[in-house]
Amino acid sequence: MVVTLEDLRTFAKYHLKHPVASHPEREESLGVTPLGYDPADFAAALEARRDDVEISVEASFRYLGVDHPMHRLSSGPAEEGPRLLVLSGVHGNEQAGILAILPWLDRLRERALPFASMVLTPVNPVGAAHLSRYNAQGYDINRDFHRLETEEARVVVDMVDRFRPTAIVSLHEGPQDAAFMFANHLVTPALAAPILAGLRRRGVPLAERDYFGRRLAEPGLAASTRATRALEALWVKTLGMQSSNGFAAERGIPELTFETPWRVPDPEARVGAQVAFLDSVVDALGA
Repeated sequence: MVVTLEDLRTFAKYHLKHPVASHPEREESLGVTPLGYDPADFAAALEARRDDVEISVEASFRYLGVDHPMHRLSSGPAEEGPRLLVLSGVHGNEQAGILAILPWLDRLRERALPFASMVLTPVNPVGAAHLSRYNAQGYDINRDFHRLETEEARVVVDMVDRFRPTAIVSLHEGPQDAAFMFANHLVTPALAAPILAGLRRRGVPLAERDYFGRRLAEPGLAASTRATRALEALWVKTLGMQSSNGFAAERGIPELTFETPWRVPDPEARVGAQVAFLDSVVDALGA
């Protein structure tokens, strides 16, 4: 693979700059296909499901005179057992993970969770409303889990401290051609294997390479290695930047960051892959 100057500029923008802009800038160059997310419609759809799940506003972010809520959805029994935290819409232009929450809640009517779950969605409500990866101040929230300069990241950290999840999943999209999941080093084969099997069983195509172009040892799984952990440590030390995946590892929590391809034009396929992932996680944790 030939790396061009434009590739290097894109890499620097996505992984080395913080903040990137002074506003929720839209991405125009990487082929993100919008799915028609509308914040008012989404809030109304959540409200219609209030009988099935506890819904509240965890935080609200004001931008250009409009309040943008981050919703908290709670379900499942509170007794001892797994505690799953779902982060949805950390990048506001990755809409499949936001929209997947609605059909997943519908599925929970038929299948009560055997453990406690908490969903924060969208984690970046201003970016979601403006079709932007970034928040109102132009920060990528998923680069801010070390310095905690954004209120959104601080809300997530506070939720982790209060909810004490035993596992975290974060729903994302990317420019690769199929689905895969980044796993921090606390994700064991006993957890990853049934999730991958569930994705295959549900017909979700699994990537052989991640969006950096690295070949995956197992299709669909970008596992943590000594090399990747060393690079992440350097990233934190030199630039003060960290993803939720790395933050979770520091807190002793396994996290899977699920990535589906954002160029797929079929909304049902994109949202369906995210729902299949959540279903597969539930299967694995509830086994």
